[in-house]
Amino acid sequence: MQKTMMDSIPISSRACTLWAKTGGAEERNLWSPLYVHMADSAGVACKLWNEWLAEPVKHQIANAFGCGDSVTAALVTWLAGIHDIGKATPGFQYKVSERAELVEQAGLQVPSPRIMNRPPSHAFMSEVILEDWLDRRGWSCSWTFGCILGAHHGTTPSSDSVLKGIASASRNFPNENLGDDDWCAVQEELLDWMFEESGMAKFESVFSSSPVPQPEQALVSALVIVADWIASNSDLFPLDSCIGSYDEFIKRTDAAWASLALPPAWQAMPVKEEGQELFHHRFIGLPEDASLRPAQEQAMQAASDMDGAGLLIIEAPMGNGKTEAALMCSEIMAPKTGAGGIAYLLPTMATSNAMFKRVKDWLECVPDSRGRSTQSMHLLHSKAALNPDYDSLRSWGHTWMGDDANRCSEEDTIAHQWFSGRKRGLLSSFVVGTVDQLLMAALKARHVQLRHLGLAGKVVIIDEVHAYDAYMNVYLDRVLTWLGAYGVPTILLSATLPAERRNELIHAYRGRDRKSTRRASKRKDIPEAPRKASGLPSYPLVTTATRNGALDDSMYRACDDPSIGTNVIVERLEDDDSALVAQLEDLLSDGGCACVLRDTVSRAQSAYEQLKTAFGDSCVKLVHSRFIAVDRMENDAELLRLLGPDSADRPSKLIVVGTQVIEQSLDIDFDVMITDVAPIDLLLQRMGRLHRHERGENQGQRPEKLRQARCFITGIEDWATAPPKVNGGIEKVYHPAMLLRSLLSLRAKSTDGGTAMVNLPHDIAGLVERTYSRSIAAEELCDAGAAPEWVHALQSAEEELEKAKENKQLKANAWLLSKPQKGTQSLIGWLNETFSLADETKARAAVRDSGDTVEVIAVQVGNDGFTLLPWVTDIKGSRPCQGYLGDGSEAPDDEVARLAASCTVSLPFWLSSEQVIDALETKSQALRWQESRWLQGQLVLAFDSNLDTVIETKDAIYRMHYSRKAGLELVETVRKKGDAQ
Repeated sequence: MQKTMMDSIPISSRACTLWAKTGGAEERNLWSPLYVHMADSAGVACKLWNEWLAEPVKHQIANAFGCGDSVTAALVTWLAGIHDIGKATPGFQYKVSERAELVEQAGLQVPSPRIMNRPPSHAFMSEVILEDWLDRRGWSCSWTFGCILGAHHGTTPSSDSVLKGIASASRNFPNENLGDDDWCAVQEELLDWMFEESGMAKFESVFSSSPVPQPEQALVSALVIVADWIASNSDLFPLDSCIGSYDEFIKRTDAAWASLALPPAWQAMPVKEEGQELFHHRFIGLPEDASLRPAQEQAMQAASDMDGAGLLIIEAPMGNGKTEAALMCSEIMAPKTGAGGIAYLLPTMATSNAMFKRVKDWLECVPDSRGRSTQSMHLLHSKAALNPDYDSLRSWGHTWMGDDANRCSEEDTIAHQWFSGRKRGLLSSFVVGTVDQLLMAALKARHVQLRHLGLAGKVVIIDEVHAYDAYMNVYLDRVLTWLGAYGVPTILLSATLPAERRNELIHAYRGRDRKSTRRASKRKDIPEAPRKASGLPSYPLVTTATRNGALDDSMYRACDDPSIGTNVIVERLEDDDSALVAQLEDLLSDGGCACVLRDTVSRAQSAYEQLKTAFGDSCVKLVHSRFIAVDRMENDAELLRLLGPDSADRPSKLIVVGTQVIEQSLDIDFDVMITDVAPIDLLLQRMGRLHRHERGENQGQRPEKLRQARCFITGIEDWATAPPKVNGGIEKVYHPAMLLRSLLSLRAKSTDGGTAMVNLPHDIAGLVERTYSRSIAAEELCDAGAAPEWVHALQSAEEELEKAKENKQLKANAWLLSKPQKGTQSLIGWLNETFSLADETKARAAVRDSGDTVEVIAVQVGNDGFTLLPWVTDIKGSRPCQGYLGDGSEAPDDEVARLAASCTVSLPFWLSSEQVIDALETKSQALRWQESRWLQGQLVLAFDSNLDTVIETKDAIYRMHYSRKAGLELVETVRKKGDAQ
């Protein structure tokens, strides 16, 4: 066979005519041969392995074969190099007619496009070709290698029959699919070439008789995907059809890698400082007398005693320093496994935004074993670009190339632009984000293996682990199972974690199956957690577990808290406006900062209007989820400024009306609280915002009336009934069974059936256990002086609750990724019925069971077109183009469009219908906005000069208003077949 004129690349001229990449638009005449893309991909994979990949991932893959990292590097390089071998087929080469003609001139038959009928994916053809090649070489588990190539476009064959169908069709129609003998010869030539050049030929005996286990298949396939994406970028690897030597390939790869400038994984140093010293070295600005709390000390000791990867659960009260404990523990655990970063996941965007700066400040104090070095850090949620702390890191490099790498000093933490891709965020070394980004690692979604690669080399911290419902817990448990399989050190944080849920989390990490919701697990492999002399559960508590090790009593560390805690008087309040106003007038007669927490936005808005009338506009502030994103972030920042631990601007009198956004991790402090009824763990979280910080000796800086913490519970339409009648809107948010059990648990703390005294933290564990333990039946709960009607009502509600949980779990299973499989199971069928991630909003909804809520961009409309809302500016306070977005006939200015994208707001769930979507699409007429990278796919809600708008569907007219102080409000609903509401 004739060879090319190239001195050092033994490729035939026929193989050199095969194309892999072609240019578009002005580059239509440019192309890269398949052999060039193979070499580029192999070179990138080698760079990724040697200079970027975290050590635990290397060890995970190498340990599967019992070989060293350098041997496994050859495997990864080889698979990346041959991932597109399916392009060496007539079923691919016919797609560009100009190139196909040259391929035919080289002696390979290419079918006419007219006779082609949807040929198979070239990724799946790669899988078939490789398996056949390996089988002929005597490899015993070829399918576990071939499936890695088949998955390089992010999905996998649904079954073996798909691959058998490709092979079968190819035998009957060689010109249309894999090709005839001449094609097979070229395929074998390219496979042989890369086998030698990657170094795999020297190590064939290591891999030929061993399967790639399924978890390692996922990791290697992710590495192949990353290598392919980088090698396919023509800015890094310009299209070039005549590369003639290995020296050119080496220079080409080196130049691309230098331009990309991916920061290497973190290399943590073993921690040498003692606890107290480490505490002050990592968290600058602590008071000199600040000392570790018992839970922090025990958590750090537990982390130090762990031999390697494992699960660490920290249960401690609100405001007890769990964040600091988790970060210090992650630094202790990281060197033991070689973890190359940290992923810190939280319930909401607001909590993620607040955490981002705290983690960034901590990271700047953490050494790297290489000395100070550049670290990549990413804020992972849909509105991350609006966070000023994150935005300041993104100023390095305006493309995802490393054009400005030379001016990035060794001390820098940067937000490398390559990680800003929708599926790439978790690949950054340090990540702070919303928990749905973690849960999507258990979603049958295209490219899900990239999330696995991002998590496998890190320490993972999951905050507020108690806060997720039965649906989300299905995904959380499955993610924990995969984290355990990858040997990922994992830290779970909670203030109010039920014991049975703790055991479920441990079982999940250890790869055990979830049990039925209807009865407590009878497993005895997890010892019972310790109890105090009083019989109550020990609290705070630190728990450790490993993937496979035996569990005994030493897994628990009780952290006796010597403090007396905070006594909170819990009282009842009637659910009407006059009672609310009167109670606050009395409480705040001498000033003070009060929280009125409602379970729904509509109840919060109603209370805000009443209190604004009674106390004045300047004295009342409203926060909830139905503000545009930029206003929500400003509201969060304002709350922290006024009510945070270091606030110098604490007002003399303030009422904050809000929803659940207040209870979730914002470090704010109120003098008194009035809250809607909620499950006990959430009530305790809310109470944790009472007297959260010491304000003077014995709280002496608070108004005299408010130096004793008090919490009033409302949302009950009639306290006198048995059981009390809960507001209907609240029962749509929280299941009646949990509300009844919570009220009964509080009743047990009262002396008169009404007012109760709750001590934080000492009563937390007991109240949570009494409410959530399946071993405490309704009859036992109702013994506390409750009327007999309680028993029947609670039993009926609990039966409904169990059915609801089972339905949620069943629904979640529809898109749930399977558990890691042992033996020779491949990725075939792994992503069967894959969930589409084309719309990340829907993906987040898929793991949160939040439904398809409609998100819109709020703008103002006038005679000249669309503008930003009047107060919306960039971080520097300016309005590019005076905020003008055009009339919709052309794409708006990029900077103005970016600001518009910060003005998203979710419509109420009952407005999230196809009728409403159709009405918005018809009304906006901003068709060319789809050309904007910021506004593509977004719906527009345009307000007039008074910030009023109307959505008209075939059934109803919805009149809405937006204000900076109250957010989005439904003013009126007019049913077209009925009366106004």
